[in-house]
Amino acid sequence: MKNGDIVLSIIDGMANIKKFFLDKEHGQAILMSESTKEFPPIYIHEDDDFMINGKVVQVIKTPKF
Repeated sequence: MKNGDIVLSIIDGMANIKKFFLDKEHGQAILMSESTKEFPPIYIHEDDDFMINGKVVQVIKTPKF
């Protein structure tokens, strides 16, 4: 993963889609919302139950028929 990638992650058994950033200085991953609502960043520490399931490559909001 590289900074700014949108990822599907699992945190404590709950799935979410967020922008991924790695803070090498503090040794933690940061997940940021790109939603229209204001959500605080999620800071992941090495002892958290965290997994990245994949990278989002496309988002389809309205199906085209």
